[in-house]
Amino acid sequence: MKIVEKKYSEGLVDDHRMVRVFLPDGYNDNNGRYPVVYMNDGQDVFYDSHTFGGVESLRFVQYYQDYGKFLPQIIIVAIEAPAVASERTALYSPYTKNFVVPEEKNFESCIKGRGKEYIQWIIEILKPDIDRTYRTYPDPDFTALCGYSTGGLNSVYASIAFQEYFHRIIAISPAIAIWLDKLQETMNHCSGCDSLKYVYLDVGTNENGRMTTASEFLEGSSTIVRFYESQGLNQDSLKYNVYQNAVHSQSEWRKRFPDALRWIFQDI
Repeated sequence: MKIVEKKYSEGLVDDHRMVRVFLPDGYNDNNGRYPVVYMNDGQDVFYDSHTFGGVESLRFVQYYQDYGKFLPQIIIVAIEAPAVASERTALYSPYTKNFVVPEEKNFESCIKGRGKEYIQWIIEILKPDIDRTYRTYPDPDFTALCGYSTGGLNSVYASIAFQEYFHRIIAISPAIAIWLDKLQETMNHCSGCDSLKYVYLDVGTNENGRMTTASEFLEGSSTIVRFYESQGLNQDSLKYNVYQNAVHSQSEWRKRFPDALRWIFQDI
């Protein structure tokens, strides 16, 4: 197991975005190729020391060291998010929208989303470099996008608008509700989700975000699941879990992330 770091300055992320690439055990001992999952909020994936503001990480390295033989052997490309919450929200949100923000909420009155451009940056700049540098399976059938919260919204959006590039999707506790009107327009223009191979989506019953209540998290996720089902995804290709009393935090997502990986790479 090895983690390789590289900063990117080309294109959208001209503020020198850190990308960490996880190579599984045995990578240097064979000539095989590997599926790839691109991870939003990459600073939260491997170690607590990588995170911003002292939050916990998914502690994936520790899990891999303990249970790696039960995980798919894949390459993880962890893309660091902006440290400032408002900048992170703008980077992952695929839409621009004005909000009426209650005084007690710490949220922006206008978000000029760059989520579409961010995904294009992954497709046009990051992914080609990863495919040149590492022994990947570059085909979309072996390419996944994963995110949680607003990063999960970004994954859901990509599954509809850019599904020809990502055939496997993980959306953990996606922050859908405040963007549902905009996302509905994207769904209305969707000509089908036949390209999607496996989709994993989950939500907790006690999640609260910066502008989203627990009931809104549940309704947003349920709406997306109904959309996927209307497009022909079924229990063989779509996994939807609701976790009782789970809150909106990395300590909860850490428990679910390994199973999400196993689900979307079940055929590997």
